[in-house]
Amino acid sequence: MTAKIPVLKFGGRTLQGRKRFGPHEDRLLEDCHQADRVNDIYRLLAQRRNNARAARLREVATDYILPLRREGLVPVIVVSAFDWATDKLEQLAACIGSAPNPYEYARLLMSGELRANSALALTLHSLQCPARSLTGREAGIITQDGAVNATIEKVDTANIAGLIDREIVPIVAGFQGYYYDESTDRDEVSILGRGGSNLTAVALAAALDQPEATMCTDVDSLYDADPKRDENAQRIEQITGAELLGWDQFPTVIQRASVEYGIEQQVDIIIRSGFESDLPGTRIICRP
Repeated sequence: MTAKIPVLKFGGRTLQGRKRFGPHEDRLLEDCHQADRVNDIYRLLAQRRNNARAARLREVATDYILPLRREGLVPVIVVSAFDWATDKLEQLAACIGSAPNPYEYARLLMSGELRANSALALTLHSLQCPARSLTGREAGIITQDGAVNATIEKVDTANIAGLIDREIVPIVAGFQGYYYDESTDRDEVSILGRGGSNLTAVALAAALDQPEATMCTDVDSLYDADPKRDENAQRIEQITGAELLGWDQFPTVIQRASVEYGIEQQVDIIIRSGFESDLPGTRIICRP
């Protein structure tokens, strides 16, 4: 019988927190007006943002990861970049030029996830929970189709399995992998499409022979309409992957390719709140 290995993915806003600059965000503008120099404002914003991130990462560890460790389980954690980080990196590349080199573009964008997963690993260490941050390559995500918008070919779980055996929590940077480039005769980094951290989580669950992957997001479930705009929106307890793929407007909370991969690999996907751990969420049924 395959050992239970929970696979959890945390989205960017879930890692950042609902308030980017912490609980006293409403006083931030006033505090900025009291600064004498632009650099002082920048330092203030950076400090508040980092304090908020540190507090939020501790909540993620305490509410979602450590309870699993107390049960004797070693989860595999996949992270996105902090909220807006990928957008800012894309904007930087666009400012530099309209046709960025694919190899360097991939390396630039993947840096967002690397900041997030190493920060979460540091947080777990501070809570006496052994953890190891992994790049897509170190996690064994082997891709094809080049450096950008790559597709997953297979997953080598040897490194992750070794960490689990040693009771070290793997913290995987989502959205990235590596491929063999014949033109350079070497392995090169690659990135998946936007939302690719979802695909990373489903692929790891499949490779580890797990029946499901859980996406911890800034919404508590899937709904039949946008609950922020429609007060009559109904929460969906479960839905098949095939039904979801047939929606006229595919929900932004989950990447379409990850649902397709889940159906192919027979891995259910659970959408649940990354802020309220007791809420049930939605199961996307991808197994027959």
